[in-house]
Amino acid sequence: MLKLSLAQCQIVSAVLTALSAFFLFIGTVTPAWQVAEDLDIGRYVQSGLWLYCPGAAQCWYIFSDNLINYYEKVDVCRFFLIGDCRKKLLRTPYFFGWHYAVLILNMVTLGILSVAFVAAALAYFKKEKSRIATIVYDVFIVLSALFLTISLIVFVVNAEMLESKYLIGTKNTFEKTYGYSFYLACLALFIISFAMLSGVVLTTFTFFIQSDSERAGIRDDYRASLYYQDQPKVLLSPSLRESFAAESQTPLRSMTPMSQVPPLNVTHGEYIPPARSPRGDFQQNTRHFYSY
Repeated sequence: MLKLSLAQCQIVSAVLTALSAFFLFIGTVTPAWQVAEDLDIGRYVQSGLWLYCPGAAQCWYIFSDNLINYYEKVDVCRFFLIGDCRKKLLRTPYFFGWHYAVLILNMVTLGILSVAFVAAALAYFKKEKSRIATIVYDVFIVLSALFLTISLIVFVVNAEMLESKYLIGTKNTFEKTYGYSFYLACLALFIISFAMLSGVVLTTFTFFIQSDSERAGIRDDYRASLYYQDQPKVLLSPSLRESFAAESQTPLRSMTPMSQVPPLNVTHGEYIPPARSPRGDFQQNTRHFYSY
């Protein structure tokens, strides 16, 4: 039953890690991190980490947004400071610099989750490497939670800024809200938290609890090593026999080595040579008690 529980814990850890990576991947590649309804022209705008989709029009990619100027310089001449130039935002940019940061953090988190999944699978299929794989899994699942938490904090803090919180339309300004892509990333972080709890249970089973089969294997190996090193001492050791007899399923037989057999006592009789006839033939002797 204990062995089955350890296997189940390894499977649950691997499944939770795979689910979190799946939801984070879907959230990263989709554009609905911030959404807004532009009522001036009647379109639904989706702004993602690397995609910007203004309704049914063609989506913009983050790598093709470097040549667009969203700002207009306005000269404000003051009495003491002539030529003071300020920037006025013409329309909401497709991407900001923090979009790159969040995208990179998400990609790093996906890589870390992949390593954690491989470690959980290795702990299940390679029993002899389960301890090392469990340590690797614990370290990488904690790192994935840390990186994804930082990524979401960076996104939320910058998404609440004025220049990225509102969509500047042709006539009016519309407030952006969080889309399903953001909530998928939050769901991935929620699943990672359960994966960390599963990692704690997995570590407990692996390092602090041994199954019946493991204890039996260790006991058998210990018996075999002592048996082949010094067989007579093993058989004549009463403390070792008592400790093994308490856990053994089969009764132990009392054995005495040949080196401990006492010598045969033959002093009660003597050897009687056979009798011969004058011609040299053997003659049968009369049997008595000492002949046996």
